[in-house]
Amino acid sequence: MDPPGFFDARQLAMAAESYSQGYDPLKENPLNPRGTRLNYPRVWHILFITGIDQSHTTLIGIIFMILFFFGIGMFWFFKKFDNLTYFILSIIIISPAVMLGIERGNIELVIFFILSAALMINHYSSISAIFLFLFASVLKLYPVFGFFYLLKEQKREFWKLFISACVFFIVYSLFTLEDLKQVYLTSPKNAKSAYGLNVFWMGLTHPRILNLQVSDDIIMIFKVFSYLAFISIVIVTLILSLKTNNASIFKQGEHLDAFRTGAGIYIGCFLLGTNYDYRLTFLIFTIPQLVSWLRIKKKGISTIPLITLCAIIFSCWSYIPIRILGIKSAFVLKEISNWMVLSGLLYLFLISVPEWFRNYLSSSSSPIKD
Repeated sequence: MDPPGFFDARQLAMAAESYSQGYDPLKENPLNPRGTRLNYPRVWHILFITGIDQSHTTLIGIIFMILFFFGIGMFWFFKKFDNLTYFILSIIIISPAVMLGIERGNIELVIFFILSAALMINHYSSISAIFLFLFASVLKLYPVFGFFYLLKEQKREFWKLFISACVFFIVYSLFTLEDLKQVYLTSPKNAKSAYGLNVFWMGLTHPRILNLQVSDDIIMIFKVFSYLAFISIVIVTLILSLKTNNASIFKQGEHLDAFRTGAGIYIGCFLLGTNYDYRLTFLIFTIPQLVSWLRIKKKGISTIPLITLCAIIFSCWSYIPIRILGIKSAFVLKEISNWMVLSGLLYLFLISVPEWFRNYLSSSSSPIKD
């Protein structure tokens, strides 16, 4: 049994011990009692040359935690928020989902710090910010979904930076393709304390969730249904965002860069299939803009931001309903909440894009609308 505390930091330390004995922890990790192979990109092996081992687990976990709170500090103090925003941010930061990442000493804490720094630097230098986004993407891949923060730029500058960043990431992915395949295969795919496209149908037969005795054919039906539901949400939110008469209201916001980063990561990771709840931490980036939209006085405008915000809070705090209602009822409610977050963020992301990008969406979706 693994010692308690900073579980994920200890996995990294175990991999370092295997590496020091000549093993490739992506393929063989004998110093891990479970034999679990490391599911981080090979760039993390650079850390192993420092000679870390399991005795450094607590130190690694504390460093990750400090970096996370530095990231929170940068995000918290760089722009002045109103009291309601600070209050909701506090609710999310102390939520079980975020605390799970801290308790495990997970590297998502480091990624959050890097992206917070990128969003702060972004106000002074887009080039420096995109380098930090690329660095984060090399470390853990999924920050690539945050590249859409570049929509703050003018049309020509956006395409120049966006295409350059994507080309770099694609080249990196091609050079490390075998390693990335290995990372994907060894990454845990669990429905418990998780969100994503595959979580519901996986939870049907999970012994610690719904534990239903259903055939593989039924599971396949629910799996296909999940994919169709995702596609339907994309189509519906796209059409609604293009048809609304108040789209210009949503394009005005001083926190749109952070919102697009957090929303892009949530939507992209949702599509990947399964993610542990500690990745909900990146929804922190969406909170200031959501609260800002709540304050719009026009009739009906604040409804979707309000529903989305409530769903985010419920998803981050879903551990409490599990204790009160039981895991089965809470699992269903949490899944509904997670899909509501997906729908709300996707709609708000699409409706808030610049007009020139909206024209691209309109022309590409015209066959659907016809």
